[in-house]
Amino acid sequence: MNDLMLNTAQELSNEQAGGHGDRWGVFAGGDETAIRRLMRTLEKAELFDIGLVDKAATEAIVATGEPLGTLLLYTGQEKGMSRTGAMSLIGQEPGRTGPRQLWSAYPFFGNGVEVDGVVERLLLHPNRVEAVLEIGLDNGAVIPAFDPLFCLHRGLYRAGETYRFSLSAMAYTMGPAEQRECVIDDPDKIRRFRATEAWATKHGKYTKEDEAAALAAWQPKTPGDLDPIRIDPSHMTILWPAGFYDDSGYMGKVICLTPDAVRMLDTSFWRVDVTLISCEDENLTVPIYVPENLFEGDWRPSVGKYVTGNLWMQAYAKALL
Repeated sequence: MNDLMLNTAQELSNEQAGGHGDRWGVFAGGDETAIRRLMRTLEKAELFDIGLVDKAATEAIVATGEPLGTLLLYTGQEKGMSRTGAMSLIGQEPGRTGPRQLWSAYPFFGNGVEVDGVVERLLLHPNRVEAVLEIGLDNGAVIPAFDPLFCLHRGLYRAGETYRFSLSAMAYTMGPAEQRECVIDDPDKIRRFRATEAWATKHGKYTKEDEAAALAAWQPKTPGDLDPIRIDPSHMTILWPAGFYDDSGYMGKVICLTPDAVRMLDTSFWRVDVTLISCEDENLTVPIYVPENLFEGDWRPSVGKYVTGNLWMQAYAKALL
């Protein structure tokens, strides 16, 4: 168990980890209404096993003094008919006896896009049965995501191993990307832009440390290569940090959408598949679940248009590759 990432995880404070109140706050009626509905469904929730689960591995780390944890899922449908619902985490401190208690609860979206990646960093919540993963992809991107099934997976994550994840997101906000144009006309900035763009295309990624090499490697091939650059920032695919470790701002292109895709605690969610990262070899398109009550006025997303907002990313391991 020496390379078990649980043993070397970065431990978050309560302030850094945050709670799940913001997640429930997007539901129709707000967080208090959603939590009241959740409490009424607890007795109907069921034990939940999905993805990469090794009960023996979990028992082994519990034997070392880690807390006990159980996941219960309420979908509002017959057993096995849905992978989306209100997830409750029932926990107990090691060495304690008596009934376990409700430690945490959050929305769970089990149908995501499959991506392969390595857990580069594990950020552990204070209760030690919840965590945020920083998942490194082959294209060099690093995706921070809450693991909703970490309680079941914590005995399996090891440094350097590649896993297949189910990746999805829930929107706090979604709206149309504002159309505006940005012009780069300074010769030095044009050269820097072209050089870094060429470097990222050739190597699949770019960091500040690559700047000098990128500038040395790039030379204009035509006079037009030094013409002013016009960028429409409303047509970008990008994720950026926003709030807690598993929250991100986003902008991307809508590829597919499904109105009323799922219903959870009397709130209807649209599934909006949005390209969030564009690479030469492969794009990353993530299903974003958006509560219908968040859309402003008559506006709704449409295929081919760009959207922006803030989201909560979640990912769980389905297989060890």
